[in-house]
Amino acid sequence: SVVITGMMTFQSASQEKKEKVSEMILSSITPSQLMDGKIIGYFVLGMVQVAVWIAIALPLIYWRLDFNILSYLLVPETLLLLVFAGAGYLLFAALFVGLGATVEDMATSGNFQGIVFMIPWIPFMLAAPVISDPEGMIARIASFFPLTSPGIMLLRLAMIETWPWLEIVISLLLLFVGTWLLMKLA
Repeated sequence: SVVITGMMTFQSASQEKKEKVSEMILSSITPSQLMDGKIIGYFVLGMVQVAVWIAIALPLIYWRLDFNILSYLLVPETLLLLVFAGAGYLLFAALFVGLGATVEDMATSGNFQGIVFMIPWIPFMLAAPVISDPEGMIARIASFFPLTSPGIMLLRLAMIETWPWLEIVISLLLLFVGTWLLMKLA
């Protein structure tokens, strides 16, 4: 979902710049309001998309596997995992809107776009060391870096018995600050 809505966000920001829509809109609002509105709008769009996927998937899982998945999802820990996922989603929405606004047109941004869309996949590249040692140095460092903390913390918290609450709080604070900074930078 991050990649799909990220592409839409990136392309929309670039397309509006090319068609001079931004200049018309900026005559009535500030650049900060424009970018914040885009970021929040695409964030909400992505959350609706994920909610629809879940609404379709849960009944299918329950029906086909005869597995009561809700008993595992409706626990207090899920709320913290949703906070990490939502904050990470907002971070990537801010990143894609900001980068999309810097691109002149989509035709010349092909290589750049490929690199940008690899960023959300970085936690998957670190998955093997984190799975082998969820309390190791790589896992801990990646937990504090805002671009990797949502994915790595979701993976770590799913694997360890006792949650490191100090690391969770620090990771969330860094994620929120990183998201805020990217929104302002956009």
